[in-house]
Amino acid sequence: MTVARGFALSVAFAAIALTVVHLRAEQTRCAARMVAIDADWVRLRRDLWGLQTRIARLKAPERIHDRVAAFQTGLVPPGFDEVSRRTERLASRKP
Repeated sequence: MTVARGFALSVAFAAIALTVVHLRAEQTRCAARMVAIDADWVRLRRDLWGLQTRIARLKAPERIHDRVAAFQTGLVPPGFDEVSRRTERLASRKP
C-alpha cells in the first residue's frame, strides 16, 4: 500500500466519521425539537381543558342566574309571561 492510498483511505474514514457525527448531532437536535413540541402540545391541551371547564361553569344555570342578577338586566326566562297568565284548572273540569 502506497502512501497516497493510505492517505486517501484516512481521508475517506475521516469523512465518514464526520458524516456520522453530523448525523448524530442532527438526530439529537430533532429529538430535542420533538420533545419541545410534545411539551407545547401537552400545555395547550391542558389550557384547552381549563377553558372548557370554565365555559361549562359559565353555562351552568345557576351561574347564568347569578350573572343576570349581578348585571340587573331584567331578563326573564322564556315563557315566564305565559306561565303567569295561565289559569290553573283541575283535570276533572271540562272546558
